[in-house]
Amino acid sequence: MKLNLFSEHKILIQKEEKTKALLVVMENDLKCIETEINSDRNLVLTVRSKDKCAYEILFQKHGINAEFAEIKGVFSSLQGMRKRYGIIFGFIFLLSVMMYSSRVVWKIEINGSDGLGDQEIINQLETAGFSLGTYIPGIDYDELHNKILLNSENISWISINIVGNVATVEVKKKIDCEEKNTPLYTNVVAKYDGYIESIVVQQGKKVVKNGDVVKKGEILISGVINSQAEGVRYEQAMGQVKAYVNKTILIEIPFIYTKKEYTGNKYTETCYKIYNFPINFLSKYGNQTLLYDTIEKKEKLCFLGISSIPIEITTVAYYEYVLKEVRLSVSEAVDLAFAELRRELDAQLNGAELIDKEVKTYYDSEAFYIECMLYCLEDIAMEQEFFVTK
Repeated sequence: MKLNLFSEHKILIQKEEKTKALLVVMENDLKCIETEINSDRNLVLTVRSKDKCAYEILFQKHGINAEFAEIKGVFSSLQGMRKRYGIIFGFIFLLSVMMYSSRVVWKIEINGSDGLGDQEIINQLETAGFSLGTYIPGIDYDELHNKILLNSENISWISINIVGNVATVEVKKKIDCEEKNTPLYTNVVAKYDGYIESIVVQQGKKVVKNGDVVKKGEILISGVINSQAEGVRYEQAMGQVKAYVNKTILIEIPFIYTKKEYTGNKYTETCYKIYNFPINFLSKYGNQTLLYDTIEKKEKLCFLGISSIPIEITTVAYYEYVLKEVRLSVSEAVDLAFAELRRELDAQLNGAELIDKEVKTYYDSEAFYIECMLYCLEDIAMEQEFFVTK
């Protein structure tokens, strides 16, 4: 994601005036970084802060209502610290060193993870002493690879290639010998208790018949085939077993509950991480005793088209809320309970045929309750692995 060093402005023009606004921009040759139409079909212009004044004057002159919102860049964030010269000069010094340095790792890319999580691989690299900021000429690749392979339980092969300041990592996952050489065998078992209506066997041996009553977990189609001609062989049993099943849905809606209500207050703080070293410019909101929801956004600094500069900027937005006690009337609780019942029915009857249902309702001083008994026809077949020791 691109992060700007200098401030910009977003200008919002309502869809009714977007054509008029675009004509003003073109006729007056106004400079614009980006033009887009948002989801509400309104026009959004992105302009440099130095051009904002020209837009304001011309839009006001032509009677165009526009909303201006500033997007601060990195240098704007530092303006409030302009008297703290040590931090500013230190930041500029570090930035200069990184821009001209070609002897340290700026970025790590995981190109082949073989099913392992990227973060797991990053953790293994850091444990072995390889991370952002590692001095490239000092890397002993054989030693580094061996250290990772000895320390990791999941990696069987690793390759680290460095081009410029970017390290590309590929790994192969360890495969357990028993897991690698053992074929997959399965039985088909019952997902629920039920009364069998029909069985269709695709592979394996049927061990129950129509009209049987089965329990959850009971084998319906076996993957173990025993014949006089071939002896015992094993298969991956597959099939469809439709059965009549009973299900119960319980809904409880308390008359008194605690609700989260946002106050409209929003605060933000920013952390600049250079390599793996964080620099917090603001950190007071997260330590307060007020209640907040937080949204964290991480962005990589983009400068002069170089996307691999090892500066990460984390912005944390704090949305203040208070907890309020809400009291429901019986009527309100009934509406909420039946809405929840409809959602549960959709989930429980996914692919099943509803034969009958019975709904009971009652309430006491604390809550309103729904008890719904379902009688339905559905496929209760579920594959279950088993292993053969040779």
